[in-house]
Amino acid sequence: MSVHDEAPPQPTGPEDQQPYELSGGLDIRIRYSPSLPLVRLAGDLDSHTVHSLHDALGAVADADCPATMVLLDLGALTFCDVSGLQGIEDAATRLATAGKDLVLYATPPRVASLIEMTGVARRLLRR
Repeated sequence: MSVHDEAPPQPTGPEDQQPYELSGGLDIRIRYSPSLPLVRLAGDLDSHTVHSLHDALGAVADADCPATMVLLDLGALTFCDVSGLQGIEDAATRLATAGKDLVLYATPPRVASLIEMTGVARRLLRR
């Protein structure tokens, strides 16, 4: 897997989405904007792919972006297990140390149920 550690580009349109390499079924795209960075996940988030999420959200945490909130779009997730939820929770903690809140967006019903059953990532705001 390769991670792009370049400074975030100035948003200009759809082409400013930075893809992270597909890692065993997880595609991560980041769109930086001054007011709200957006991270979109598609595919499977599990113990085999959670490292990609850590790398991507770590890059967002380290980016020179004035936003205090990061939106994590889960709408295209096809699978997520407890290790994936733990990865989201860990990433939220890392973002919090950088002064940014992680907000879950378009959480699929299966993932919402898993959050409720396990309690993992329950403290995160969902929209």
